[in-house]
Amino acid sequence: MKNIILCFLLLLSNLSVIAQTKTGFSRTWVFMVGVLEWADANSFASFEKKERVDAKIMRFFQNNGVPSNQIKYLKDQQATTKSVRAAFVSFLKQAQKGDRLFFYYCGHGYKNEGEKVCFANYQGEDWSAEEIVRTVNENFAGNQAFFTADCCNSGGLVKEVQKYPLREYVALSSVVPTDVSTGNWTFSNALLYGLQGKNFIDINNNGSITLDELSKYIDEEMAVVEGQKAAYFVPKSMKNWEVSSNISLKKNQRIGERVMVDYGGEDYMGFIEGADANNKFNVRFYSYTNNETDWVEAARLKSFSCAKDLPIGTKVQALSGVDKKWYPAKVIQKFSCLHYIHYDGYGSEWDEWISPENIKKNW
Repeated sequence: MKNIILCFLLLLSNLSVIAQTKTGFSRTWVFMVGVLEWADANSFASFEKKERVDAKIMRFFQNNGVPSNQIKYLKDQQATTKSVRAAFVSFLKQAQKGDRLFFYYCGHGYKNEGEKVCFANYQGEDWSAEEIVRTVNENFAGNQAFFTADCCNSGGLVKEVQKYPLREYVALSSVVPTDVSTGNWTFSNALLYGLQGKNFIDINNNGSITLDELSKYIDEEMAVVEGQKAAYFVPKSMKNWEVSSNISLKKNQRIGERVMVDYGGEDYMGFIEGADANNKFNVRFYSYTNNETDWVEAARLKSFSCAKDLPIGTKVQALSGVDKKWYPAKVIQKFSCLHYIHYDGYGSEWDEWISPENIKKNW
C-alpha cells in the first residue's frame, strides 16, 4: 500500500463543484517561516506582502485538517533568529513516532562567510540549511520530513537532506545552492498547486499527483518562467508517494500547456487550467502572485517555445552570474529552456545554468 502524505478527497457536490474533505493530515506537523521584511533593510530588500502565497499555503493546511497545535507560522518581525530557533525545537519535540513534518521558508537566502547556505530571518544570527535539517534530525520523532524553500541559494537544503540516508527526507527548492532566485512566488505557487491537487500537474492523468510529478513540475516551471534551475531530492522509496489523490482527470489534453496570449499585439505568458465545450480556454497568467485569469479563444493562443535551444557542445558567449560580464563558454548540459555551461579556461566550480537571454552562440 502506498504511503499517502498531504492526501485529500474530492467529492462532487449537488452543484457539480469539486470540494475538498479534511482527511489525512492528523499526523502532519507544519512549521513555516515567511519573511518579507527585514530589520537590516540595506542588506535585504523587502517584498510586497499583498496576496502573499506563504499565507495561502498555511491556510491550506488549516482548512484541511491539520490540528491548530500542529501548525507554527512565524512571519516578518515575529521571525527573529532567536524566536525561530526556540519555537522550532519546542515544536519538533511535541511530535510522536510515525508523524511527518512539512517545513517551509520564504524570503532571502545567502551564503555566509563560511560558505554555508543561510536563510535570512528578520534579525539575528545566521540560520543555516545545515542547522535546519540537523535540528529536525535531532528533535523530531517521526522519520518523514519535507523541506521546502523559496529563496536564493535554497538548494542548500537539498544537499543537507542527503546526509541522512536512513531518514525519509524530501527537499524541494526554488534554485540550485549556488544561484540567486526570483522575487516572484512562482515556486510557492507551484508547490501550492500540488497540495491543492490541480490536475495540470498530474502528468500521466491517472487521478493522483506523486512527489516525483510535483518535483518535475516545479523544476520545469522555474526553468521556463524564471530562467533558473530548481533543485530537489526525493528518495527512491518516496517517488510514488501521493501528494494528492482522487483528483479530477483532464478532459482536454491542452490543460497544463504553457501558452502566449495576444493582447493588442503584445504576448503574455500563462498556462491553461481549464477548457469549455466552445473551444475557449481558461488561462492563468504568470505574474508576481499568478492571480490573474481570463477565458481566451483558441485563435489567440500560441504554444510556448524556448527562445533558444543550443545543442550540447555548442560554443557560446555566456553572461556570468557572478560579475555580469560575457565570457566564452561551451554548453555541456541542457534542461528545458536552460543551458548548463562551462567557461573556457576556468574550473568546473564556475559551471552554471544560464537562461536564454544570457547566452548567445559564437559565430
